Amino acid sequence: MNIFFNGKDGKGWAIDTMRVDFENALKRLNIARTKNFIKADIIHNIWWNYFLTKTSFPLRFKKNIILFAGNFIDLENENYFLRKEFEKANSFASAWISPSEKQKQILGKYSEHVFMLPYYIDFKLFNIEHFEKQRILKKYNIPVELVNNKVIIGSFQRDSLGSDLSIPKWQKGPELLINLLKDLPKDKFILLLSGPRRHFVIKECKKYNIPYFYIGQEMPEDDITINALPFRKMPDLYRITDLYLVTSKSEGGPKAVLEATAIKTNIFSTDVGLANDFLEKKNIFTDTVSYKKAVFDFIVNFDKNESIRISDVKKQYKRCINLCNYNTLDRKLKEIYNFVLDNKK
Repeated sequence: MNIFFNGKDGKGWAIDTMRVDFENALKRLNIARTKNFIKADIIHNIWWNYFLTKTSFPLRFKKNIILFAGNFIDLENENYFLRKEFEKANSFASAWISPSEKQKQILGKYSEHVFMLPYYIDFKLFNIEHFEKQRILKKYNIPVELVNNKVIIGSFQRDSLGSDLSIPKWQKGPELLINLLKDLPKDKFILLLSGPRRHFVIKECKKYNIPYFYIGQEMPEDDITINALPFRKMPDLYRITDLYLVTSKSEGGPKAVLEATAIKTNIFSTDVGLANDFLEKKNIFTDTVSYKKAVFDFIVNFDKNESIRISDVKKQYKRCINLCNYNTLDRKLKEIYNFVLDNKK
């Protein structure tokens, strides 16, 4: 069979990374990839929104189209703003790929063929090998005295809109992050930030006197090309993080769940995307009060609860390995391709 991949962001971000992951999977499976969509047996879309662009218009005349639900398609929300776009895309889809069971259950009500396939993750990069914390601190110019005897809380995702850096990106829920941290004892923790467009969180940290360290150069203008940290450096940040916080309101992933669990970093999350597939139930929160209480307890009783933390990361790591090892994902991908070819729309 010949596979044509559709979808890219052109900046080496999540969509481009995903595309490379699927390209590598085809190599392992010895399946041909074509750059000419006319010769393709299957159109494998990487980002369903991209399928509706003018660039992708010619693909609508092809059969065997697989769409990937990369950003969460919230069809159970009557105010979902992309409902019409989904209906249009769905009319062309032979099948959907969902990265989470939560999304699969929703899509299954609107499409006959939906498959769950979690994101690929580079386990060679996100590994649990021994590391020296002091070396990493020095590498990123993080003052030792700033983090000594403090719980390091991590947040490595964009939180401000590019169109207006003062406005938070609603999907990422940065307001909740601030709410979780502003009342914590300031001498017990430090917030480790990285990545571009952290303007909103940094402003709020200063407003509420939340201790933080930003790996980057603070600036009033858009820093998307300046403060974007190379992906290969991300494992270092997870390794020195004691607790990663996902505060998103809507996510197809988030990939932070995979990255943290693969590297055995403690992580708490809102009930979004694939969090339920990878995390212990007690580490997923549906309301602010319980989330805030859990973060407070983690910080204040850090040493006391060491055995609980170790148990959690071991269980979550095992789940990640079982769900995302290449053999499992490659086998599922090939099964999806075969199914689509055998059930031509």
